Amino acid sequence: MKNLHIYWLVVISVTIVLRPVEVLAEQDVLPEGFRFAGNYRFDKRVKIRDGVSLNIPSKPFYCRVYTDGISVRVYGDRSQKSYTSFAIHRNDGILTGAGSEKMETLPGLQAYSLVGNVLRQLTLTEDRLIVTKFPAFSDVVEVTYANRRISLNPER
Repeated sequence: MKNLHIYWLVVISVTIVLRPVEVLAEQDVLPEGFRFAGNYRFDKRVKIRDGVSLNIPSKPFYCRVYTDGISVRVYGDRSQKSYTSFAIHRNDGILTGAGSEKMETLPGLQAYSLVGNVLRQLTLTEDRLIVTKFPAFSDVVEVTYANRRISLNPER
């Protein structure tokens, strides 16, 4: 019984001293008014050219998303200061299931970013994040899909 108490004491001490990544994500220093929107893992990249899609193999990339209702910030999994900012232009929902019998509007938003002659369109719902890139001098469109994660830990 005494060993059990020592075990729990060690577990509690380690939990307090070593902070998991998801706790750190919620403690980022952000401008006032931003709130945590979720952790996402980019799983799939597709390039589209002349109506033909090509799956691009890539390693999973984890990110954290924050919003203030005017803009959306996407941070890398361990980054504290660098982010990609998107200006929100629609927040009245995302239409899903186009071309099928089951079309519905999900709560979500759309935002855009124009940096270096590349237009990026972000679509964000509770379960999914999609970034579409439209390069200015190219006929290739790149679509990257991310699914919501409970934590930034790859094992979860």
